[in-house]
This record gives sequence, structure tokens and C-alpha cells, in this order.
Amino acid sequence: MMKAKTTFDPPKDRCDFCESRNISPYAVDYKGIQIFRCRNCGIQFMNPPYADSHLEEYYSHFTFEEPAWDEALHYCHNFYLSLVERFAVNKGRILDVGTGKGHLLLAARQRGWQPVGYDVDEQSEIPISKKLGVEIVCGDFTKIPWEPESFDAVYMHQVIEHLKRPVPHLKTIHSILKKGGILFAAQPNIHSLAARFKFGLEKLGLRKKNIGAYYGTEGHLWYYTPRTMSSILRKSGFEVLYLRSGHKVRPHQTPLARFLLRNFVEVIPWKSTFLVIARKT
Repeated sequence: MMKAKTTFDPPKDRCDFCESRNISPYAVDYKGIQIFRCRNCGIQFMNPPYADSHLEEYYSHFTFEEPAWDEALHYCHNFYLSLVERFAVNKGRILDVGTGKGHLLLAARQRGWQPVGYDVDEQSEIPISKKLGVEIVCGDFTKIPWEPESFDAVYMHQVIEHLKRPVPHLKTIHSILKKGGILFAAQPNIHSLAARFKFGLEKLGLRKKNIGAYYGTEGHLWYYTPRTMSSILRKSGFEVLYLRSGHKVRPHQTPLARFLLRNFVEVIPWKSTFLVIARKT
């Protein structure tokens, strides 16, 4: 079967986050995908971005069974929730944006939260909702009639880099969080040490294979750093409380390996992913 041609929207002429027109080409990956950078706020983004039809096709096959990862992901979400609980006023309602297979919903319920899930594709989430006995809302996130100030926390794990229009999502999240509510977001770090090293080699012509593969343009549309994410959240009405590298879990890790990663290796700020915890002001 012939692979469908990738389709794109018209190119952006300004930054979505700061609305500056001072944007310019920054990189091109091995597939010919163009990355732009805003010279005003520093955010990097795919330009032109994929068309909605391309993204719908991509995400219709995005969720699949990975039983070997179940324990590792459950452990990871438990650890991340323990960080959220340091700052949350109470264990109330938590919305998981990008529910996937429901690992966060299960962990949150076991820890005493009242979880609600959200994902785009209803067909893939119906069996998960029934299996866990947890409500999962589907559809266009920004058009769902959410009740204002109805959640104590919102959780986004490896989600915001996929969003085609992140600004309306952040506005919606701000509106549904209670005053003092907590936002947790974990995402790739485009300024990780490994990514910056590879980028430098490419600019010098010393790396010629899989150029820009670290951008993950199969599904990632926006490319964040701790600095740009912190700035975006502050402008969106949040106070940044906590930043750290992400927790790199894998199946079959020993408790000792996870302890060392959590408490020593991942305190280094230039790892491949990072997380931020912020409070609605």
C-alpha cells in the first residue's frame, strides 16, 4: 500500500506564544521538516506544522499495548504524583490530559485522588474507561464545557509537545483549575546536553546521519527548554514552583537503580526530558 503523502498547514508568520513576527528558520531534520525559532521568546516549533488530517491519522494508531512497560509507568506516575503532592493543597480532583492506557488514572486513584481522564480518540478510551471505572472525556479539549475551577490538579505527561495549538489548551487548563491549583507538565528538553552536542556536530558538518532526529518530528510540533516553558507558564497565569530533569524509567530496573537515578543522576538539569510544577495564581 502506498503511504499517504504528508500534508501541512500554511506556514506560520508569527509565534503563537508571544505573537512576535521575529521568527526565522533554525534547523531542518533528516526528513526535510523545518524548525523555526522565535527570536523574541526562544521557543522552537515545526513550521509549517502538520495538517489536522495528518495528525488525526497519526494519533489513530498512537495507543497500543505495551505490557512490559506497565509496571515501569505505574511506578513513574507514582513518583511524579509524590512530587505534585508536595505542593497540592489536597488530594482532590485531578485531570490527566493525554490519558493513553490509563496508568496515571490508576496510580492517582490508589493514592487517594479523584481522577478524570482526557484524550482525543474516544474509540480507544472507551474500553480503558470501563476497565478502570474512571470517567474519560474525549473530543476537542478547548471546546468541552468544563466546569470552571473544578480541578485541584492537571497532569500532562509528554503531551504539550504534541499539541498543535498549545496556547488555547493552557488557557483552558488555567480556567478549570481552582485558585492555587497545581499544573504538572513533563516534556522533552530540546536543550539537553545530548541534543545540543548533536546539533553542534551537525552545524559543523561532522554528523550527517539522522540529522535533527532528537526533535522527534513524527509527532512533536513544539520544542521546549526549562527556560522557555517557565516563561510561557508565567505569562499564562502560573507561578513556577519546581523544575527538574525527568525520571528515566525502564522495564525491569532495580529499586537501587531507580533510587540512584531519582536522587543523583537526574538532579543534573540538562537531561533529555524535564518536568515543571506550577501553581495557578
